[in-house]
Amino acid sequence: MVTILRPLSTSELLDRTFHLYRNHFVLFVGIASIPQLAVLVAQLGFVERVIRTPHLGRWGPTVVVLAVNFLALEIAHGATTIAVSNLNIDRPASIGSSYWAVKGSMLRVIWIAFVAFILPVIIAVPIMLTGIGLLSVLIIGIGETSPAAAVIIGVTVIVGIFALPLRWGLRWSLAVPVTVLEGGGPRASMRRSRALTYDRRGRIFVIYLLIVALTWGVKIICQTPFYIIVGLRTSRNPGLISQTARLSQVGGTFISASLIGALLTIAITLIYYDERVRREGLDLQLMMSATESALQNPLASSA
Repeated sequence: MVTILRPLSTSELLDRTFHLYRNHFVLFVGIASIPQLAVLVAQLGFVERVIRTPHLGRWGPTVVVLAVNFLALEIAHGATTIAVSNLNIDRPASIGSSYWAVKGSMLRVIWIAFVAFILPVIIAVPIMLTGIGLLSVLIIGIGETSPAAAVIIGVTVIVGIFALPLRWGLRWSLAVPVTVLEGGGPRASMRRSRALTYDRRGRIFVIYLLIVALTWGVKIICQTPFYIIVGLRTSRNPGLISQTARLSQVGGTFISASLIGALLTIAITLIYYDERVRREGLDLQLMMSATESALQNPLASSA
């Protein structure tokens, strides 16, 4: 039996996201937590290095931790996409099968994520810094004669600068589901994502915003008990504050990333299916495929 797909409103898509997550909690937490173990090891190693050799530079270990975290997120992203896809069309899904199915796409997933989401930020940062510097000089000059005009120009320019990587991110937001589920290369997947998200990026932005806000809320809830422990321990021995605070942050980050790391990927994968239903009649294609299979099975059994 195949799930009857249909176009979903924003509220229905969010409801479907939480429905899948709630009903398959162990599956999604398991997928998210396995690569997060590597992040946990890297962060603990970083903490130990800082504690033992605080005089040494931290840029190298920090870059390593960020790289491991990026790889862990994208590995889980690919496996979660497979799991959501299978569940969405009533196929069995497990942690092992999801990782096994995505292994051939993993390098493409990592490269696409870097090009679509990390590289725009790297490009935008120097542009932002240059723009803010020039803007500061402009505002100082204009502010002497018209403070209101200076504020308006400042807000407009800053919003415009930050909108650039956001626009790219929304345009290519479905590139990972495309490359995992359709098998396209990086360039083809990004073009396909741009076509699927055309005229729908405002809706995707709203969903992103809601999921990210929820994610940060859960992170705060998960990390608060660890910081309470920090306060209790360091009140007795203030010398422990640095070590205890870092270890508490590592533990809270691992738990929160494992618990809610899959939510945004679930939503993105469902958006991918929703756009294909709206634009390409994917629901009709699946129904026809199911009907053909049902007609062929009696023939195969009689033969």
